[in-house]
Amino acid sequence: MKKILVLSLFALAVISGSGCSKDSIGTKPMISFLSYSSDPVIPSNGLDVHFQVKDGDGDIENSFNFTAIYDFQPEPDTVFASRKMPKLDAHNGTNLTAEVILHLEPIDFPGNTTGIPKDSVHYLVYITDNAGHISDTIATPKVEIIYQ
Repeated sequence: MKKILVLSLFALAVISGSGCSKDSIGTKPMISFLSYSSDPVIPSNGLDVHFQVKDGDGDIENSFNFTAIYDFQPEPDTVFASRKMPKLDAHNGTNLTAEVILHLEPIDFPGNTTGIPKDSVHYLVYITDNAGHISDTIATPKVEIIYQ
């Protein structure tokens, strides 16, 4: 009888602990990769990288930070470039989910210094909100680059 009571209490604790909590984003912004505008990439055409951003307090309009990691780069450059986040209307103080596009111009791609006609790149990205909260750093999938 005691075993049944203990097992019942354990099962009740597991059931009540899962599934009953609200889906709260919190104040730390979140970012996730959605897609590339083209695959493979031709540097002279540029590239749009689509992300989904979420922020529990809606003050996500600060900075978008990224660095490119190329496969054939001898030593990866881990210095992050910073771009201003787009204005996402007046959502300050409210839960915000939006799609943001990082637009990369041909100047954002280094020239072909390896002599190899193809390479691949992925990006490390994080965002910062107006209160100084920083998202986790994510890595995008690799995408092929074709130099012409």
